[in-house]
Amino acid sequence: MINLNAISLVYQKELKALFKSSLIYIVASLFCIISGWLFYNYLISAQEFTNRTIDQLVIAPLYGNINFLFLVFSPLLTMNSFAEERKNHTLDLLLTSDLTEMDIILGKLLGMMTGVCFLLLLTLIFPITLSLSGHGNWPVILSNYLGIFFCTFCYLSVGVFASSLTENQIVSSLLGFSILMAVLLMAASGGITKNYIVGQIFSYLSTPFHFEALSRGSIRSYDFIYFLSFSGIFIYLTFIKLISRKW
Repeated sequence: MINLNAISLVYQKELKALFKSSLIYIVASLFCIISGWLFYNYLISAQEFTNRTIDQLVIAPLYGNINFLFLVFSPLLTMNSFAEERKNHTLDLLLTSDLTEMDIILGKLLGMMTGVCFLLLLTLIFPITLSLSGHGNWPVILSNYLGIFFCTFCYLSVGVFASSLTENQIVSSLLGFSILMAVLLMAASGGITKNYIVGQIFSYLSTPFHFEALSRGSIRSYDFIYFLSFSGIFIYLTFIKLISRKW
């Protein structure tokens, strides 16, 4: 049974560890530099086209690339979540406490998601800039943020699972990134196969397929079912991995 007080304790611990480390600030700096450079370039290139909207020229490619940046950075944010606990031999202490495995997993995930929200707040300067110039389409922008939020939760769930498999942080980040790239490449595989049904299945199993609709402002219920199912599977796999330490 999920204990909110227990989750809150783990969440606070993770949040303190995250913002006391230099990693989140290094990631934030790189994230701001790359996303800012992309925004500037898309704005400049948009001046060359008059038959397309700002949503098509700036919003869609910008937030699509921001979503990809989170795919790259998520394994870095989560690589310490269990790997460091195992390396420092503190994971067994957590597992023998009154905290359940699910409390620990959810507390760590929520802590990482707070770090992601911190990074997303830094990007609000982009839609605000567009709004001040009269080009802000806030429903589409909010839909993009919603898509990035749910996609990143999926990425983090993969990263936390990868971190539970090893005590080496580098191996954890590489393993998480490899799994996420495999999921990403399913969309490409779905596009090149000659079998329509197989192509649709591969596309549905990839996160870009579901983010793409939200990036256009289209809200579809099965996209959220996919996000919750995807993250739920990797949360469950992490739960099984932690349970196995008691066998």
